[in-house]
Parts: sequence; C-alpha cells; structure tokens
Amino acid sequence: MNYAAEQFLRSEQMGPLLAAAVRSTGLHLRSWSLERVYSRPHSATSARFGVDASGHPVTLIASTRPLTDTQRDQLGAVRCESPLAVLHIWAHPTDPELPGLQVVEDQEALSSRLSELMAVDLEVDQLQMLVLRPLRRAVYRVRLKSALGYRTVYLKIVRPHKVAELLDRHAGCDLTPATADLGDGIILLDEARGAPLTELLYHPVSPNPGITVEPEVILSALEGLNDKALLLPPRQAPAQRLEGFSAPLIAAGADAGVLEELIRDISAQLDEEPGERVAVHGDFHPANLFLSRDGRGVEALIDADTVGPGHRADDLAMMLAHLLALPSFDAEGYRGVADLVARLWARLVADGEAGDLPARTAGALISLAPGARSAEQLDFYLATAQRLVAIGDISAAQHTPGQRM
Repeated sequence: MNYAAEQFLRSEQMGPLLAAAVRSTGLHLRSWSLERVYSRPHSATSARFGVDASGHPVTLIASTRPLTDTQRDQLGAVRCESPLAVLHIWAHPTDPELPGLQVVEDQEALSSRLSELMAVDLEVDQLQMLVLRPLRRAVYRVRLKSALGYRTVYLKIVRPHKVAELLDRHAGCDLTPATADLGDGIILLDEARGAPLTELLYHPVSPNPGITVEPEVILSALEGLNDKALLLPPRQAPAQRLEGFSAPLIAAGADAGVLEELIRDISAQLDEEPGERVAVHGDFHPANLFLSRDGRGVEALIDADTVGPGHRADDLAMMLAHLLALPSFDAEGYRGVADLVARLWARLVADGEAGDLPARTAGALISLAPGARSAEQLDFYLATAQRLVAIGDISAAQHTPGQRM
C-alpha cells in the first residue's frame, strides 16, 4: 500500500540508503532532509530529499518505481534493498523521459522561456514541485514576479510526444484554465479561480464554514464539456477495469474471497451501455471542481487530461465516490458531506439518472482503495462499496471509519 511506502520514506531508515547512494559517487553524506513525498493510488511512491554530499547541495529522488536496467543506467540510479521494497535513488532533475525537468529546475532558463511566451519580463519568485511520477510526469506550482505584480501558474511536465494529445483533451472542456505549450514537454496552465469543493466543504479551512452547495451547481460543471471531446480516444472508466485493482488490494490486506465476490456483484449490476456516449471529464471529483466562495457558481474544472468520449454515469459515480470517501479523512471536518450526498442522490433519482449508479460508484470506490492512507481507510472504502451494491441506494451508504470488511 502507498501509506506503507510513505511511512518508510519519511523514516530515519532512509539515512543509510541515501548515504549508500551518495557513497557510490565517491562523496560523503553529511546531512539530509526530506522535502516532500509524492504518492498516487496504485502507482509508485517517490520522495524528494535535499542532501549535503561532501559540501555539495544535491537533490535526490528515491522511488519504489520498478526500473529496467536501461532506465537505471539512463537515470544514473542506485538500486537499494530496503525492508519495504526495492528502492532506486538518483539525482534530480535527471529523467530521460522528462527533459522539461531540466528546464523548470533552471530558474533562469524558465524565467526566460516564460517571459518570451507572456511578452513581459518575468522572474521566478517561488518554485514548488507538487507531483512526481518518475519517467511519466511532474507538476509544479510557480509564483512569478514582474512589474505588474505577482502571478501564479502551474507547469505540467510530460513526455514530449504526449503534449499534443493533452492540449486536445484540455480543449474539450470550456472550464479548464488556459494552457500553452512551453516546449520540451512543458505545459503551462493558468491558476484556477475560486476554491476547490474539497476546501469549501472542509470546516477547518473553508472560507464559508457550513456552506450549502446545491446539487445543481455540481451537475452544471459537466455542461462545460464540449463536442471536441467526442473526437478524442476514449479512456476506460474504473467500472471497466475492476479486476486490475484486485492484486494491490489483496496485497494490502483485503480478503481475496470477499473482494472477488464484491467485484463480481458490482459487475453483475452494471449496465452494458449506461446511456449515450457524451463528452466526459474522466476524473470528475471535488478537488478538481472549483466553485465561487459562496458555492453558487462554477469557476473552473481542472485536470482535464482524461477528457474524452464516455458515459455521464461514470463522471457522476466518480464524484459520488469521492464525496463518500471524504469523511474517512476527517469525519468531523467533513460533517456536512453526508447531507450533500443525500441531496445529490435525490436529485439524480428525480432526474431519472439513478440507473446503475450505486454499482458504478462502488466500482469507483474500488479504484480509490489502493490509495488508502491506512488499513482503517481501506476497510472504509471496501465496506462502503459493499453496502452500495447490497442496498442499491447511495444516500444511505454512510459508514464510520474503522468498520471492518
């Protein structure tokens, strides 16, 4: 599970491994500090470390991502055995698949490229890497400074041959912040206006604690998808690839027999064609939906990398699954979410969109489960999915974190 890898990467046990990696270059590790851990469901977990190697400041990446011999050589990675798993450690920003990392980490080169694109003299004031998937992608938040003041943008670094497709997918959603191609696999994205739904719903940080978000507002975001999305290659929704989640969930401790039965029950309740093919977002969830501070209007729909043709039911299921999952992070902080789920479900039932949504939402929960932060949260996801398929009703499928599957 990702949380076990995260715990190890955050532990003092990383010291000897980092020392061994530095020693392989003929240098000595004087000190080290963890800068950030990057984790993604059913994917590798990586961490960024700042180290002093014989007086030289170096940034190292440690990752659970499996590497071929060729990839290891290209990265200059050191293979380390750990009690958790095999780790690879290498110097950042080396990555043969992501040449844009070299540009972004060179603040002078990045400032020059951004100044040319925006036709104004800019300098990078702050640079923060938010996402890292070695050999696949990275995301940075950048604060820029100019005579006009400060501006925040985001940079998505991908394999260069993927840029055209991703720009096409972003063009399929009218609510996606403006994008531009910076070259070398770097995509520039404007900062979204408003606040993510997750923030609005979370009492400790919400600018409007106790806010009531109407289901109509959430559903209206899907109207921002346009017909350009229908021309793109389709992507598989979680309900179409349930079997692929079995191995990581069993490895994390889920009962194989119970899980097999759950997946079988979900599959049996799914409609083969849940409505016509329409433009879908593909990752429609509360963190990607930005609303006005009063929750009455949609400001943006971000992370449009999965936009394309599909079924509206899968977007609805993903939103419902994420909403159902939020209380497992902080039941008190997200205490108003159950009411929102009940009202959203009632609206979908009234509109004749209930269909196979309980089963489809259960499938979306299965897809989230490999990213569970603890054994208790894993149980919460799976128990909620079980209840959805058992009762065929979403608003009643509320669980207390800690219940066992």
